[in-house]
Amino acid sequence: MTQRKATWQTLWLIVGPRLPQTEFMVRDGVYLAPLTNEVYERFKLNEDASPRFSGNTDGYVVHYPPRDDVLSRYRLQIDVEGKEQDEAVAQAEQIANRLTTSLSLSVPGGRYFAGLRRVRRAGETQEFLPWSQSALVTLHTPPKPFKPGDIDSALKLFDRLENNPVAGNAYVHLQTAWQLQSTAGSKPLQRSILQHYVLCMETVVTGLAASLRKDQAEKLRLEERAFALAFAEELPRRSDKPKAIREASTKLRDISGANMLALIDLVAPILGIGEQVLENAKELYRFRSRTLSHPGRSRPEDFVKWLTAGPTTDKFCLADVVARAFLSGFCTLSAPTIKS
Repeated sequence: MTQRKATWQTLWLIVGPRLPQTEFMVRDGVYLAPLTNEVYERFKLNEDASPRFSGNTDGYVVHYPPRDDVLSRYRLQIDVEGKEQDEAVAQAEQIANRLTTSLSLSVPGGRYFAGLRRVRRAGETQEFLPWSQSALVTLHTPPKPFKPGDIDSALKLFDRLENNPVAGNAYVHLQTAWQLQSTAGSKPLQRSILQHYVLCMETVVTGLAASLRKDQAEKLRLEERAFALAFAEELPRRSDKPKAIREASTKLRDISGANMLALIDLVAPILGIGEQVLENAKELYRFRSRTLSHPGRSRPEDFVKWLTAGPTTDKFCLADVVARAFLSGFCTLSAPTIKS
């Protein structure tokens, strides 16, 4: 039997530089209004995890990413349709986020914040504390004993991360991606997570390639000169001159090391990157360049391939596999090969 949708009323507390002095309907099903003293004191007593302040203020925000715990004398009511409470809360959260962003951009004086406090079915008096994505649980399998060499390998990486600027910068990007991905309810952060995974790989690739170019500077100059002379002789005979010029520009970028995909191909064998990881790395870079580096609306499903992992810590998402392969490969190179 299909469950019918019901109207759910969600109650939020909202803070911001300007709010109405009487109840105001923003749009159908969305209301702003001051709280009565009685209701305000009730919410004040019902604080769970928030620290208590004795300062002269009736409103504040405690940030528990990805949610905000808000105390305020003003309420935001959002009525939505849904079969289940969690469906209704998700819809209301989208509306609340859009509204606080819109107010923050249009009203001078500071940002607006809203925190969900209660939810109930319309026409009923029983209120529920809303479920909130405030914690993320990761399952860990029982540990196995160290294998010979585990500690030595870890210490070698530790020294590289501490002493090599390229490794240190890549490490910061990988740590940032891990921290963002560990934030519960992190869908709004997907773009940033993926950016930092790519930047980890890109930092390693450009750092190692710069060292290689320094060693082969004279060889590269000779290759560029030889190609330029050959192209100058060929161009007058080409009927499609615009296409020929574009192709020549790409080729020169490949020779000089300005083309990232060519650089990935160049450094992968040095880092011990396998064929499958190499192909994933180039596809990940193309995806970032197409989707994240240009204006446009990326779809949530576009990120599934790269950011979806298994339920335990030994199942890494694909972007993680690529980034860690490049960083660990760089850190395990012999010291003379790594030039900062």
